[in-house]
Amino acid sequence: MYHRNMNVIGRRLSGHLQLRLFSSQATVAFFQKSPDVKPFEEIPGATGRYALPYSIGNIFLLKSLGCLDLPVDLTKFMTTLHERYGEIVRIRTMKKNWGVFLFHPDLGKEVLEIQMKHPFRPPVDILKIYNEKENLGQSLANLNGEEWAQFRKPSQELILRPVAVSAYVGILSKVAGDFVEKIKNCGKIDDLRPTLVNYATESLGMLCFNRRLGCLDDRSVIDINLLEDMFDAIDRDFKSFGLKLYRFFNTPLYKKFKSAADQIHSICQKEIKGALTKLEAAKQEGRLEEYLQDPNLLYSLLSHPRMTPDNVDRLILDLFIAGVESTSNTLSFLWFELAKNPDKQDKLHQEIISVCGRDDITKEALAKMPYLKACMRETMRIYVPTTPGTFRCFDKDIVIGGYHVPAGVRFLAFLKDLKSKTDIVPCLQHMCHNPRLFKSPDSFLPERFVRDDNTLTEEYKNTNPFVTIPFGVGPRSCIGKRFAETEMHVITAKFFQQLEASLPPGTDPVMEYKYRTFATPKNPVPLLIKPREN
Repeated sequence: MYHRNMNVIGRRLSGHLQLRLFSSQATVAFFQKSPDVKPFEEIPGATGRYALPYSIGNIFLLKSLGCLDLPVDLTKFMTTLHERYGEIVRIRTMKKNWGVFLFHPDLGKEVLEIQMKHPFRPPVDILKIYNEKENLGQSLANLNGEEWAQFRKPSQELILRPVAVSAYVGILSKVAGDFVEKIKNCGKIDDLRPTLVNYATESLGMLCFNRRLGCLDDRSVIDINLLEDMFDAIDRDFKSFGLKLYRFFNTPLYKKFKSAADQIHSICQKEIKGALTKLEAAKQEGRLEEYLQDPNLLYSLLSHPRMTPDNVDRLILDLFIAGVESTSNTLSFLWFELAKNPDKQDKLHQEIISVCGRDDITKEALAKMPYLKACMRETMRIYVPTTPGTFRCFDKDIVIGGYHVPAGVRFLAFLKDLKSKTDIVPCLQHMCHNPRLFKSPDSFLPERFVRDDNTLTEEYKNTNPFVTIPFGVGPRSCIGKRFAETEMHVITAKFFQQLEASLPPGTDPVMEYKYRTFATPKNPVPLLIKPREN
């Protein structure tokens, strides 16, 4: 039973981490023999029976830390590791691998600044198998090596450039305005997240398919339950152990995933074909230049000489699905905190009014709203989007915190060719909640991230860029980062420009949440809203 439990624990630990394998092109952090560098074995952490491989040592370690119960509470596990061993900790992760967990931003900086060429990320197994069985191209998140690089570079040029994203502010503002108009007199929203899923779906429909999908009028072409089924299946697959039986036959889990994926893929294909038909018609009628006066992501992608139609199809699908899930969750957390903290909400409202008055939200206006951006950043500090942080794996020895960290460790002395990998984990979620780094870490204090704000003392602030990095860092950072930020900034500015929000009496002021690929509210998020007086 213990062994079975530890397999589950190992899958949970590895499944929630974003694995990246760096090339040999690195900075001076790579290992150079020196008497000042301490050996790997001296890193504080698991020794003796706690260091036994293949989950055996983890059983003893987790039991001693009081973390053996399933499902494993990763936050509690990281906290107890830090308390027992310090800022850098060495333990077994799963099978024969070693893990080095980092709990200080300076240590994280050492790792995250190492340069890379082709970072490696393990694929989402169930999605990879689905794509193979259905003869679909792999998504950008599931690719590695040169194939990944050939896909990522043109996508990044078109999606991550600030000038490309700013062109969509007007479109996003129109959708946000319609959303606010639709709900402004409803009085109470029983559960904020489904409402925001409708908004995110409508907004991303304009981005991905260049048309309104009708989600704000209860005519959505996407059923929220399809997204729920997909992410639930991915989460369960991450937490599973043993052989992936769906490789060989359709298990109940795979059937659930496939049904949802089939329907969403079919809907997206229909929308893409419809958008292409409009483009072709405009071209045939000599109206293409007029038609493209508004930004058109699909046309931009298809027009890029290094983007294939299959890659465009996969990228649009990824942006749509991941964007709806992550955006709706983050906005739920943000609006809950603003409703719970009326002083912060009023401060945000005053900034919006001072910049825009009652006028539309423009790209120029967004550039003058530091408090809005700080509110978003503070939300993603409290509710870190992924847990426990980012994940690194190098193919060369490096030095971290004065310790030699090998790329691999010989498993047994007489097995010269059998080595385990060394996985390195900057524990960003733990750092974001560490009272030594952020005083009153559970308090919603956007002022932490406003450069010229003097209402908080320095002990409340943390300007270290290697702590709050919710979208990742480096070449494998979130491809949709700028679109997601802009979308959330626009709708939040529009909402609190016109509406006032509060929590219904009796609402638990502590938001319970879980990780299901992304941080997700556990329970319904109720909200009282009313129009602001002119």
